[in-house]
Amino acid sequence: MNIHKLFNEWNKVTDTDHFSEEQIAQLIHLIKLVMLDEYESFYIIDYSQKRFVYVHDNPLFLCGHSAHEVQNMGYNFYARYVHPEDIPFLFEVNEIGFRKYRELSKVDRNKDGYISYDFRIKNGDAYFPVRHTLIPLIKNKRQEIVWALCKVSLTDQKHPNMIMAKVGEKEILWNRETKCWDEMPSPQLSEKEKEIVRLSVQGFTEKEMSENLQLSESAIKKRKKILFQKLHVKNMSEAIICCTNKKLF
Repeated sequence: MNIHKLFNEWNKVTDTDHFSEEQIAQLIHLIKLVMLDEYESFYIIDYSQKRFVYVHDNPLFLCGHSAHEVQNMGYNFYARYVHPEDIPFLFEVNEIGFRKYRELSKVDRNKDGYISYDFRIKNGDAYFPVRHTLIPLIKNKRQEIVWALCKVSLTDQKHPNMIMAKVGEKEILWNRETKCWDEMPSPQLSEKEKEIVRLSVQGFTEKEMSENLQLSESAIKKRKKILFQKLHVKNMSEAIICCTNKKLF
């Protein structure tokens, strides 16, 4: 399967503006300012030139290479480091994602949105799952996506079976059985549950949380259990990743 066929009619760019090196540098600088999470990496795709414009130096996505080396690989990076079983999945994501984008009204195309999905990349002799979130960054006059910001983060999913998108405030989930998009309700966390996640990120123990939130340690344990059930995760590490990806706190 030719990985370069990811650039096809699904996301073909018919016309584009040109940007100076200074404009590109300013844009990248602004993105870096708002993406300070050490658990996330990002890169920028130029669909018109079929290249990576920029790759961040966070090692999460580099697979042992330098950012410059990954940038030079471009789409060949996927062929070399994405799990072979997940390559067809990337083709599926591109097809249904850009098809959905083309179906959106002009109003919806101007809303904030993204498509997010999981796949496995190689690290040494093993593979580990990452969540890949594609956000339209620059569009041309035809509202075609010219540049996209791609965020890469750790994920609690074990297999590439989830494709989620967001248009404005509405989240939708791709149903691979019915081949349709289903509206997805977002988990509703209480303020105490959100605070438990925030304190966990800061390294608080259950005893310290109980003092901070004025709850007993047993109450903290009970709220954690409920939190894990709501998020469909097994532990706090997975809960933090899930909350970060879903922007729940």
